[in-house]
Amino acid sequence: MRRSALALIGTVAGTALMVGAKVGTHPANAPDPAALDTTPSGEPTSAPPPSSAAPKAGATSTKPSPPASGLKNGTFAGAGAAAESYETVTVSITVAGGKITAVNGSCGKASGQSRTICQGALPKLQQEALTAQNAKIATVSGATATCAAYRTSLQAALDRAKV
Repeated sequence: MRRSALALIGTVAGTALMVGAKVGTHPANAPDPAALDTTPSGEPTSAPPPSSAAPKAGATSTKPSPPASGLKNGTFAGAGAAAESYETVTVSITVAGGKITAVNGSCGKASGQSRTICQGALPKLQQEALTAQNAKIATVSGATATCAAYRTSLQAALDRAKV
């Protein structure tokens, strides 16, 4: 009886703490408190949006600016990177409009279980690279060496694509 009472009290206390923590967090769509300004009466008002730098009337630009990402259009291959002693992973990327639009990976001459692991990881790594638009991608469980080599080759391809 004593144990069940303690368990019940512990459960209630834990639940109360979790609810209190959830209530104390700001909703995702709430405005940033730092962006709010207060009027002399102390009421919060929304801060004005930052001004954008618009070109002056009559000013013309003859030279297009490079994409914000700093990548030039084209297809770029990274150097093959060894996944320890298993296989050599090679990644190529296609860039259009300053964004990575396609990523292709190759497992080289891997065979057996190494090839199976590499081929299983490639689609996940390709999707990660497209989403991240850089080489800072997650590791696929069970394919640590393959992922490290993929990142290395992907970074080499990105380096070749830089403006």
